[in-house]
Amino acid sequence: MFVASGEVFTDALSGAPIAARDRAPVLLVRHDQIPSTVREAMVRLKPLSIVVLGGDRTISPGVYADLATLTSGSTTRWSGPDRYAASAAISAVSFTPGVERAYLASGTAFPDALSGAPAAGASPGPILLTAPDALPAAIARELTRLAPKEIVVLGGSATISAAVEQAAAAFTTGSVVRWSGADRFETSAAISRAAFPDGSGTAFVSSGRVFADALSGAPVAGARRAPTLLVESESIPAPIAAELRRLHPQTIVVVGGRASVSDDVFGELSDYLG
Repeated sequence: MFVASGEVFTDALSGAPIAARDRAPVLLVRHDQIPSTVREAMVRLKPLSIVVLGGDRTISPGVYADLATLTSGSTTRWSGPDRYAASAAISAVSFTPGVERAYLASGTAFPDALSGAPAAGASPGPILLTAPDALPAAIARELTRLAPKEIVVLGGSATISAAVEQAAAAFTTGSVVRWSGADRFETSAAISRAAFPDGSGTAFVSSGRVFADALSGAPVAGARRAPTLLVESESIPAPIAAELRRLHPQTIVVVGGRASVSDDVFGELSDYLG
């Protein structure tokens, strides 16, 4: 079982592909507290081990100690001095050199990576966080170690610059490609098209305005080799509607409550079922 902060998105995004590969859940906690619903889930699941994603600033030592009482096995922490070092550390303990594909996602904006996480989980391949205008040193070192056969940049040049895309070419023997669109919804559809060209029997749908729901859903979507598509609370953006028609899923799973995906949107989604 993986545990990450529900108050920041970065650590959970880096951990999502590993959780998907290992078919393990990612549960979200507060910095200084395990919410009662999460505690109940842990008691029910009886995890054999717990991996805490992120450092003391995101999940406190007190919460870490509390988590250790909820497993019969080990509790470990994968972290670094900042979000980029933590991302590199999570990848380093989870992937061996020569991965087929590594993904670069923004470490400062979450929407593109929410759709990218299930794609990475289905590969499987690491999600590495980058600053908008330069590859952090920790990420460059991890890319050197990984020697990926391909690198995918998630999102447009407003979130990850052309300079970063160009710099990434030095770390792969293959191509560097960018999956993006004009906005977060078009990018979500573009990621789905690129990662799931043959369609999918299941599609996950989450809010494109908040990150918590999609973070928890990403490992499940990745394990099922299914995309996560982002919607507005009260509407299905046109690029998402077009992608749902292309996917023609038999099942659509909405992750999140009515405040993030309304009943009207929930009802409209049935029109896209195969």
